[in-house]
Amino acid sequence: MSVPKGKRRQSRFEAQHQFYKLRDEVTMLMLQDFGFSPEKYQETIEWYRRCHEAADNVEEVVARYEKKSEAFNRWFIDKECDAVLEILRKIESEFAQGNSTFPSDTPARLLEFATRRYHMNNAIAECYVLKQELNYIIRTLPVDKNKFKRFGEAIDKQISLYKGVRQSDNRFLKRNVKNNTIARETASIIDAIADLFGKIQQTEIE
Repeated sequence: MSVPKGKRRQSRFEAQHQFYKLRDEVTMLMLQDFGFSPEKYQETIEWYRRCHEAADNVEEVVARYEKKSEAFNRWFIDKECDAVLEILRKIESEFAQGNSTFPSDTPARLLEFATRRYHMNNAIAECYVLKQELNYIIRTLPVDKNKFKRFGEAIDKQISLYKGVRQSDNRFLKRNVKNNTIARETASIIDAIADLFGKIQQTEIE
């Protein structure tokens, strides 16, 4: 008998496979200068020209603007490639650290679970950061926004998979917690511990 889809555990392998696919696609996007459109860029230049057509030296004004725009676009693309690449690294690193931490049958069990959950939470948070960074890019560069829709959907899928893995991690508590209400309360406590763990780490970094 097959397990209903809504009750299936999310596989950490599926989540990681999906992330590799997402990373490959975003990397290709970076290699294509985030889909920079020469046509849309030229439309911006022409718009600027129309705005200054009354000037006696309109061609000189437009030439200066175009030079500044080209320099900015090159600088912006390079910086955003570095930023997006770092976010992708953080997503993979956080998930790997969480996925490699397994609660043991020792008094450290809850702390280990909290550590695992802390890194899983971070992986999910970094996915949201990636989504916002891509939104910032399409607001800044002359690109076709419609072509970015699939990246937003892929990131949403990644978030859903990571949340599924995080939810399935509650099985680590079932050896000691049988009642569903207590299990939910324990999970809430674990989230609080994970949050505190993160704040302690941040304090140490600062």
